[in-house]
Amino acid sequence: MSDLMDLHYSLRGQTLRGVVQDMDDSGPSQTVTVQLHYGQSRSKVPVHHPFGFSSSAPLDGAVTHVLQNGADPSDLFALPPANPAACRMGGLKEGESILYDAAGQKVYLQDGRIVRIDALEEMRVSIAGQPVLDVTKDGVTITGTLVVSETIVAQKDITGAGISLSQHTHPDVKAGTDSTGKPE
Repeated sequence: MSDLMDLHYSLRGQTLRGVVQDMDDSGPSQTVTVQLHYGQSRSKVPVHHPFGFSSSAPLDGAVTHVLQNGADPSDLFALPPANPAACRMGGLKEGESILYDAAGQKVYLQDGRIVRIDALEEMRVSIAGQPVLDVTKDGVTITGTLVVSETIVAQKDITGAGISLSQHTHPDVKAGTDSTGKPE
């Protein structure tokens, strides 16, 4: 039993909880300065994020766990900082996921059927660095050719090349089977 307790305390001593004092996200590796127990402070501790994901938690209230590689207090790395007090999105059902920021914006994978995106001001989609879709509260801008394979239903007028679909007139109207001039 003594060996098991020694192992327990040895493993427990490898993980430290710390309060994040500063974060540097300017280089290839994010680093943090953390205040650990017993007043220990460590700076430039690398943060190990999962591949393809990165975040920068608000510092006010941010905490992290720091691990000591091989029980060496000079060889540290930190888990991604969390900030439990800053805008955590809760109330998820089993199997749901959400990506959110401190402002309340989110990408919500809901009920296995809906992808909900809530943006505060703008949602922009770019391809090869060029914006192709820009959505704001004032409207939607699509840059490029729009191909529609089904019916388009418009609740209001449509304007193409400055010509109203519902309000345009045709010059040179003639009776019978003759064609009119182009819309004006």
